[in-house]
Parts: sequence; C-alpha cells; structure tokens
Amino acid sequence: MARILWVIAALSLVSLTHSITNDVVYIIDTSGSLNQTDLEYSVDFLIDVTNYLTIGSSDIKISIVTFSNVSIVQHNFNSLSDKAAVLTALQNQKSITTAGGTKTYEALNDANTLFTSASSGRRTGVNQTVVVLTDGKSDNLLNTRSAAEALHMQGIEVFSVGVGSEVVDDKTELYAIASDPDSYYQHDIENFIHLCNVVPTLALKLDPSIGTITLPPDCVTTTTTTAAPKKKAPAATTTSAATTTVLTTTTSATTTTVPTTTTSAATTTVPTTTTSAATTTVTTTTTSADTTTTASAGTTTTAANPQSQQSAATDDSSSSTPIIAVGAAASLLLLSSIPGGYFMYKAALRRKIRQEEKEEEVQDAIQPYENSAPKHLGPGKPAWQA
Repeated sequence: MARILWVIAALSLVSLTHSITNDVVYIIDTSGSLNQTDLEYSVDFLIDVTNYLTIGSSDIKISIVTFSNVSIVQHNFNSLSDKAAVLTALQNQKSITTAGGTKTYEALNDANTLFTSASSGRRTGVNQTVVVLTDGKSDNLLNTRSAAEALHMQGIEVFSVGVGSEVVDDKTELYAIASDPDSYYQHDIENFIHLCNVVPTLALKLDPSIGTITLPPDCVTTTTTTAAPKKKAPAATTTSAATTTVLTTTTSATTTTVPTTTTSAATTTVPTTTTSAATTTVTTTTTSADTTTTASAGTTTTAANPQSQQSAATDDSSSSTPIIAVGAAASLLLLSSIPGGYFMYKAALRRKIRQEEKEEEVQDAIQPYENSAPKHLGPGKPAWQA
C-alpha cells in the first residue's frame, strides 16, 4: 500500500513539474512604422522567450504570423516540430523588409483560423494562446476589437505587447486586444532596445512550470533617473585666505540704518545699510592692507592682516539694480503718456483758435455800427441789433 502511494505521489510530482501543453501563435508587426533594427529587436525578444519554453508535440507548439498591409501565416503548428525549428524560423523573419500599414485585425483573424482548422496542426484540449507584438495602432480599431473579441469568446488567451510612444501613450487598442484582466495580459515598453526586459514575465505566463528566469545576458535594462534634490543656499560666504567676511547682528525695534566705515593704511570705505524690524544680519566686506575695523550698531569686529579683499562694486551694482528698474519703469510711463498729453494739448489749442475766430466774426459784424449813432427803426432795438 505504501509503495502504491509513493508511485502516485511521484506521478503527481512529475505532472506538476512537466511543462504545460500550449498552442501559441506569435503575431509580429512588420509595418512601415518599424525600421529593420526594430524588427530585429522584436524577433530577438521572441527568440529569448522561446529559449525558456519546452517545444514539442507533447509540450508547447508554435505558429508564426506576420502582418503589415496583409497578414501572412509564415508557419503553422505542423511545420515547426521542435525548438531548433522554431528558433530558425524566427531568425528568418529578420529578412522581412518593413513596409505598409498596420492591419492587426487580419493577423488576429488568421490566428483564429489556425485554432479552428485541423489542417494547421492545432490540438484539442490544450491551452491556446496568442502573443501580439506591435508598435502602432491598427488601421481600424473597430475591426481589431471585433477580431480580438472573437478569440476571447473561445477562451483563447491573448497577450498584447506594445512598443513605442504611440501605443504606450494611448493603450486603448492594447487593452482591446488583450484578454481580461488587462493588468495580466497587457504589456508595454517605450523602446525596442528595452523589450528584453519583458522576457521573464511573458515566458513564465506561457509556461508557469519553468521556475526562476533571469534577463538575457545582453539585455539593456530600463533605468529610472531621479533628479538630485536642490541644495539650499549657503547661510554664509566661505572665507578664504584672501577674503575677510564680517557678520554683525543688530536688534532694533524700528527701522535702523547703520553706516559702516573702514579706515586703514589703504583707506577703504564700505557703506552698509541694514533694515530690520526685529533681527538683522549685516554682511560687510572690506579691503585693507593692514587692519580692518567694522563698526555696526555698537558691535565692533577686527580682522587683522588680510592680504586682499573682494571689491564692494558687486554689492553696489546689485543694490542699484532696483533703482535702475524703477527709473526704466518711470521712463516708460512718461513716454507712454507723451502722446496722450500732446493730443490733449492740440485739442485745447484748436478750441482756443476757434473761439478767437468766433469772436472776430462777431467783431466784424458789429464794426460798421460802432462808429455811428444807433438808428432806431421805431420802438425796439437799434438797427444793428435787429
């Protein structure tokens, strides 16, 4: 009895470790949006996946379909009997010249025919899987969705592998092609050179009995670049042998202006102005041949024997920047107001001239009557007023 149980356990272990039986159709995009290098990366990706699979009549069988303007069944399940045949057939696909449109739905329909036609070498009672590798959207989304749904309805697993920004940025078609859930059956990556990173994931899904899989040795792994955090500005200027920096802190309840003057053998005067409502930090830079003394709000700091010092011209130029900006703004405002003021002046001048002309007309009208006595035309106004 114990021996029988041991045999049953051994057979169960063999069945668990044995690779699954699966009919798999590789669909390869060869449209004009790919260059030859992209096609080679696509084929290498499928070669790397196949290397992990157990190929045979009792294990996994492979069929190959390519598509662009038309779909072509390059190999059915009967023509590729072992792994060496599959790898050779895949390698030969690199000789295809990429060109034409993207009729993905025709390739999906051909895959459906491979699973329903006994002459293709498909098997009954085994897993059925389609792997679609594409870099672009098809010529007709509705037809592609319909062809994919026909596969889904028959219980055929469909993996969509999208490469490039066109399908990665808009995954609507990749989701339509893939079986549910999309999180398991849909894959995408930005560049063909990084396509090898998907190899372990897809190979394990095609044959879960494989075990541990590592990336191909020549695979270029994807990397994520994180920008270094920005550094905070230093709290104080670094003092070198040729530079003396004096930091003076003053506390004031109101606005305080502190002039600082330095006198030495080579006299240098550095004006420093500090404005603060509570605590103010004054940075004073001086140049002296012997001894520099800085006085600020009752606090004195002495630096002895500095060799050279950075000029205060930079501070002066930086402090004058707001004044220049204000002056420029005022100039622009003045210039913009000149045209309006000029036209207002011209209008007032025209009104004045017109008024003077009217007065002259009235004066000319009454001039003949001013030097003669008024003549009355009976009761009422004089004639010149009539």
